[in-house]
Amino acid sequence: MKVNIKKKAFGSDVIFSDLSLTIKEGVTSFIMAPSGWGKTTLLRIMAGLDDDYEGTVESKCDNNIVLFQENRLVEGISVLSNLKALGVKEENSIDVLSHLSLYEERNKKVSELSGGMKRRVALSRVLLLSGDRYFLDEPFTGLDDECKREIAFYIAKKLSGKTVVVVSHNKEDSLLLGAVDTLVLGE
Repeated sequence: MKVNIKKKAFGSDVIFSDLSLTIKEGVTSFIMAPSGWGKTTLLRIMAGLDDDYEGTVESKCDNNIVLFQENRLVEGISVLSNLKALGVKEENSIDVLSHLSLYEERNKKVSELSGGMKRRVALSRVLLLSGDRYFLDEPFTGLDDECKREIAFYIAKKLSGKTVVVVSHNKEDSLLLGAVDTLVLGE
């Protein structure tokens, strides 16, 4: 996927200009930039969710799976119900929840979970969906180091061979996910 953005602005605030990058297909690529640089905006452009910019994204596809910065969960229903709402088999949901250390919480309402647990539920949803490309925005927010390592290993295994683009400001995340390319922007 080739990204060439001549200009992206919100009103008079230019987010980036003359940005060009290439994302390799079938591997994990990591985009690192300081907070406030526009990582989320760039991810949304690459995923086809934002077309209000001057430039092109070559090789767009329609079957993108996105993990947003916000967890976007239904707080008043159970963890398992949040996953079943995707139309996936319950046994697949149980399997992913087990790998993300959430099996015991499967029947709890999302509103009863900690921030890190909610993030793992959001990751579970992404990992249950089948897509051509996966875009992960700060996937490990709220997770402690041990949990982060275990989940990164599972994500790398589960999405092996897929095109995965991860944005973060934490270089360690790139190593944990086994990223083939690390692009550092905004320096």
